[in-house]
Amino acid sequence: MRLRLVGVALLAGTLAACDDPAGPAPAPNASAGPAVDGVDHPVVVSGSGHIEAGDGLRNFTFHAVRHPDGSASGSYRIARTDLGTSFTVDVTCLTVVGNQAWLAGRIASADGGGVLLGTISYFYAIDNGEGSDAPADIVSLARINDREGEDLLFCAELPTGLPPRNVQLGNVQIR
Repeated sequence: MRLRLVGVALLAGTLAACDDPAGPAPAPNASAGPAVDGVDHPVVVSGSGHIEAGDGLRNFTFHAVRHPDGSASGSYRIARTDLGTSFTVDVTCLTVVGNQAWLAGRIASADGGGVLLGTISYFYAIDNGEGSDAPADIVSLARINDREGEDLLFCAELPTGLPPRNVQLGNVQIR
């Protein structure tokens, strides 16, 4: 138990160092549908669009599948226009509860500086429905350059401490 508390404290300290301030993380929307994790069919999450962060937009795209055996496959790409940096992640885990998904994986390629190949990255996304009356979907800022094993921890503990951002000119789908 002590080791887990130290890990949570380290994670909290790491997240506090993010370059963007954040308010409280939004709660999953229970009305968007039942929990889909643990069902006997594949669960697909996908999305693309932009979020405001730092001094510019961050472009993102993702597509991942949670297979009935619990394994995950897919990838996501994030481009920081303010820094001229982009990276692609091979998804190693995916957890879905209701309308919220936690994705994590290993950084497979990067352009620009500051992103270390082979390290761990993760983020969460919220699908708030479709149509003009639906609130904006949400994608958190992505953590990068984390240690081996933090991907599985992220998908198991389902934290919402990463700063959330409204999706602009895009959409998140959890099916």
